[in-house]
Amino acid sequence: MKDIHLSFQETKLRIETECSDEIIDKIEEYISLNYLKHNLSDPTIPRLTVSNILLVNAIYEILSLEKEKEECSERVNKILSNF
Repeated sequence: MKDIHLSFQETKLRIETECSDEIIDKIEEYISLNYLKHNLSDPTIPRLTVSNILLVNAIYEILSLEKEKEECSERVNKILSNF
């Protein structure tokens, strides 16, 4: 279990994952930045709901970028091995 600490919320998000601390830090940063960027402090929407939606978006985006990065590294390594 890993905790995600958010500056705008007292409650921590707790997720079961094997992600590295680096990925968790990226998720925390993504959620905090997007919360501020989109001014999601509307009192009619519960903060936990906003946090969970941003968490899903963060995981999708960050893991997609990590997968793309790995695929690019594999291609580069394959090209380099041909030399």
